[in-house]
Amino acid sequence: MTWRSTGVAAATIADGALREVVLDGRSVALARSGTEVFAVDGVCPHLGGALAEGTLSGRRLTCPLHEATFDVTNGAVVTDPFGLVPPEGGVEPVRSYPTREQDGMVEVDLPDAVPP
Repeated sequence: MTWRSTGVAAATIADGALREVVLDGRSVALARSGTEVFAVDGVCPHLGGALAEGTLSGRRLTCPLHEATFDVTNGAVVTDPFGLVPPEGGVEPVRSYPTREQDGMVEVDLPDAVPP
């Protein structure tokens, strides 16, 4: 894993806000819940919705296309687009990544070879 700068100042992400960044060619959604910033894959595995265009309520990120919800702390599916709670439903979780603040900037720890 390698820490990568997002180019985003932590102070510019308000509580409940989402922001998309592209790191190593991969869309990553940054989400602030309270004092913490989380990072998950930026594309919904259901139909490819841009998760940074969704909504964040606490730690629940809702896809803007079909309302699948994910836990930003670990990428787990909370409910699928039909309201089914795992293990029912067919939506895959999104990958989550560790974050840290370095000199006021958000960094994300990505694997060295991230699959597309």
